[in-house]
Amino acid sequence: MKYARNCIASMKGYVPGFQPDPRENYIKLNSNENPFPPSPRVKEVLQNLCYEDLRLYPDPDSWELRQKLGALYGFSPGQIICGNGSDDILNIILRTFTPPGEAVGFYEPTFPLYRVLALIHGAKVVSLPVAEPYDQPPPLLEDLRVFFLANPNSPVGFAYSTDLLLQMAQKIKGVFVVDEAYAEFAGENALELTRNCPNVIIVRTVSKSYSLAGVRFGYAIGNEKLISEMFKVKDPFNVNRMTQALVMAALEDQGYFQKNIRQIIETRDWFSKEAAALGYRIIPSQANFIFPKPQKGRGVKFYEALFPRKVLTRFYDEEGLRDGVRMTIGTRQEMAEVLCVMEEILPEFR
Repeated sequence: MKYARNCIASMKGYVPGFQPDPRENYIKLNSNENPFPPSPRVKEVLQNLCYEDLRLYPDPDSWELRQKLGALYGFSPGQIICGNGSDDILNIILRTFTPPGEAVGFYEPTFPLYRVLALIHGAKVVSLPVAEPYDQPPPLLEDLRVFFLANPNSPVGFAYSTDLLLQMAQKIKGVFVVDEAYAEFAGENALELTRNCPNVIIVRTVSKSYSLAGVRFGYAIGNEKLISEMFKVKDPFNVNRMTQALVMAALEDQGYFQKNIRQIIETRDWFSKEAAALGYRIIPSQANFIFPKPQKGRGVKFYEALFPRKVLTRFYDEEGLRDGVRMTIGTRQEMAEVLCVMEEILPEFR
């Protein structure tokens, strides 16, 4: 007897990037983690947390965090919902707005979790392929319950302009979800769309920008009517007590946050220029990673040449992604070492 639902038995689940033993000393560039530690204020709060409070449930609505985020970006708390990572938010969106059997869309290549969550939910998946030069996406199918757009794109790194996003939001009849997991590293963002487009939801995370991937916190900003419906669906205590305290501390240290973002952007732009000078093809990125491609050879060979030299990247065996690897931007020193390795292996790709 088969116990799993047919859609689960037939699908391939989401596979996270390889997480090595820290003692193996890889230059770990495969999970888009921030190379810098969280704010010192986070450490201070962590060291002073009252362990006795852990017997109590957390605030189910993350009210203080929603107030802080609202003040930071100019929105009311009623326009914000918090989750256990942005993955939780994406799941809530599907459960709220997509009846099983109806269509969910996205461009590909993109974040693979969109497809996985849609299949789990029993939705019809509509994927539209995009290709270089990535300046104009294909026409949208308008009759979709939800359309997910990673902007900047993951795993490639390019970004669409807010003018183009506005046109897309106006065409889509359903909910237009702009996943801005990497927006802090980009030149612009789509937050203003939520003020004029009632069908737009912006999804963000503190994993990359605030160096807090380990605490699992994401949030969405959108029309208050959409957000209120999402509150009916979310798990009652989906953001734990420690996470709420640590994220509050990080948000309060905007100086530290801005400094780290600037360093990552500067390193990304410098590294992209140097890698291109070596002969690698570099797609201009607006994220905290790039997608380098050797002139000849496949991405898997590139990945396998880097791996034994202790440079860990992410290879995707998927259409449109097989000729390169996704590479997170580390510290300036780490990326200088990576450049040396990329120069060393060049003869393998000529």
